[in-house]
Parts: sequence; structure tokens; C-alpha cells
Amino acid sequence: MKTVVVLLIISTISLQSWAQLANSYPNDEGIENDTNVLYVEKFEDGMTNILSRYSDKKNTEGMSLDADVPSGSLGSNSLKMTSITGGETNGGHLYRTFDPGFDSIVYVRYYVKYPSISDGYFHHESVWFGGYEPSTTYPNPRAGTCGLGDSRISIAYEPVWQQTDPIGMDTYIYWGDMKSYDDGNTCYGNPMITEGRIDYENPPAENRPTVASDQWMCVEIMLKLNNPVTAYNGELRIWQNGEEVGYWGTNFPNGHWLKDRWYNNLEDPAFQGFRWRTDAKLIINWIWLEFYHDDPDAPSSYIKFDHLVIAKKYIGPIYNPTNITDSQEIDLDIKIYPNPSSGVYSVRGLPLETKLSIFNLMGEKVFSETTNKTALTIDLSTASKGIYFVKIETDNNITEVRKLIVK
Repeated sequence: MKTVVVLLIISTISLQSWAQLANSYPNDEGIENDTNVLYVEKFEDGMTNILSRYSDKKNTEGMSLDADVPSGSLGSNSLKMTSITGGETNGGHLYRTFDPGFDSIVYVRYYVKYPSISDGYFHHESVWFGGYEPSTTYPNPRAGTCGLGDSRISIAYEPVWQQTDPIGMDTYIYWGDMKSYDDGNTCYGNPMITEGRIDYENPPAENRPTVASDQWMCVEIMLKLNNPVTAYNGELRIWQNGEEVGYWGTNFPNGHWLKDRWYNNLEDPAFQGFRWRTDAKLIINWIWLEFYHDDPDAPSSYIKFDHLVIAKKYIGPIYNPTNITDSQEIDLDIKIYPNPSSGVYSVRGLPLETKLSIFNLMGEKVFSETTNKTALTIDLSTASKGIYFVKIETDNNITEVRKLIVK
């Protein structure tokens, strides 16, 4: 039987922070089953099912599934939202609530791709999350309103600095003690990542994260709610492509507020910490995939989202122990069974002159054999329980990788 197989080459696997969830689920396969995971959206079950999970939707006609996916994804689709120039269609969104919601600490990780045609026209284009008390089935940001520590938390990390080259990423957050640019009359989302910025309107390129146009970016945000609600012990932490770009909590970092923006400065007092809320009933209970591309002069554009995960611990970027390099149609019909197993596997349907190599998650080779037989047995019964990868190399330069589970 002729099947389509993806050619895979084992890459050198460096030592990583193995505490991250993604490393236990190569290519994000099965991550939704982890007890620490609260919600997963991979956009793989069709638009009808996807849309059914969201209570408020805008411009669904401008949404579609796209074959462009992040590196390491084994999925077939990402979600694409579009806009039309002239303000005819200024983007779209998907919003959903969680009942009863999440208290204490949450991590939100997602992949996003910003096209270069949007440079200079970004408005609000990212994944937002937060809490409303009472909960609502639709987004209600109340932009411009200060305070609301008993009824609103809103967290985003998105293209904020439009006039820089490249476009600068920053936070855009609302909370009870948020800062105002006009002495408390008006409040819009507060930027926190302004290291070394002197000119109020034009942050320099150094020491700040930027938009990687036309490339998939991995964003992860950690929010720790303040407990009790009178305390300033809330935290915020952000990673871009696995690199930390900001971390704020009780007594760190040092810096100061200038109007509604935070500036890191070692000579200043320490950050007080976040009092995200003043009411214990205000918890994290919604998420909002937003594409608000509203400038009438903006060109028609799009945004893509994929591999959204909400969890109770750090997730990290997709762990990809292989590098996908090419694909083609081939005639391999190799069977490896049972899988999972206690460590003993039967392999059938091997081409002649085949080399099998097995690697653990650290990239260490634990088994290797070259054979002229069409069948053999692999014995990993003495190996530790967990995930392994068997690399199958044929004499006509076809390489295939399968995942094995030792239970």
C-alpha cells in the first residue's frame, strides 16, 4: 500500500530545561492529556467544531484553516484571520469563557505569525486572556477606564511600538492598580518592557523584543494572581521563542513608572508587585484570539494562530526532536507493535539493508542495528519508561522516524 511519509532527520538534541511541559510531549502530541493542562486549541477538527467552542465570534467568513504550521507541529492546520483594506472588514476574533475559571497561576502559550504587510498598521493583534467579574460571554475590555480591580483583568503581549524598525513587542495590560497617562482620567493598556528607553515616544531597538515578520513566534505568558486580594504578591512573566523578555513580582525588578509605562532602572526602588484584583471572585475565566486591524489606510492583511495551550506550569515551545526536511510518496509499510509496550517490539515489513537507531529524549542512542531481514525484535525492556524515537534508514536513502512508548 502506497502511503505519504514525512522524511525526518534526527537533529542534535541539546540539554534543555526539562521542567517544561512541552518536552514530555514531542511535537505537542498528547499534551492535552497532561493533568497540568487546562485547555488546548490546535485547530485540527474543522471550522464548524472550532467555532462551536467560542461564545463570541466576529467575521467568521474571513477565517479559514491554513496549511502553514509552526516548526515541529505534526498538525495540518493553523487558523488564519483576514482583514480587507479600507475598513470594510477590520479583522475578526474568537472569544470563549471558562467555568469556573482558573485561580492562582496560569500559563498561556501560543504561536502567532505576523505578516510584514501589517508593519506600521498593527492595532490589537494577539491572544488576550484575563478575568471578568461577573463573567461575560463576550469581550468587554472597557478601554480607557482606570481601576476596576473588582471586575477586570486583561493581559496581552503584542506589537505595541509601531514606529520602530523592527516593530517592538510589549505588554498591554489592564488591572486594578494600572497607571494612567493623564493623571488618572484615562487608562489604556500598560507597557512594561521599556528597558533603556529614554524618548517617551520612540523606544530604541536595543534591549527590547521585536516582531519577527513572516515567521512563527512562540509567546508564553505566566500570570500569578495576588492572594490574598489585599496583597501585592501577583506576578507577570513573558517569554518569546523560549527566551524570557520580562519578569515582574514582589520587589523585582528595580525601576519606575513614567505616566503609564514602566522603565527598568537598577538605581530605582524595586517594583512593588501586582495587586491584580481586589475581589477574590475575580479569576482568569476567558481567552480572546484577536485581530483588530482597523486603520482604513491599512492594506488587506491577516494573522495566523496555532498550538494554543493553557496550563498550570511552564509549557515552553514545541519540543521537536526531529527536523522535518522534505516529504515524498514512498512504498514503506513498516509495522512496529505493540506500541506502547513493556519494551519488547516486533518490527515487520522492513526493506532489505535497513539500519535502525533508537534515541531517548536526551538524544542519546540506546539501540542500533543494521539488518538484511524483513523482521526483527527490539528489546528495550531494561530501558527507563518513557518516550523514544526509532530512526529507520533504508539503502535508498529513505529515512523515517517513529515514536515508541515504553510503559
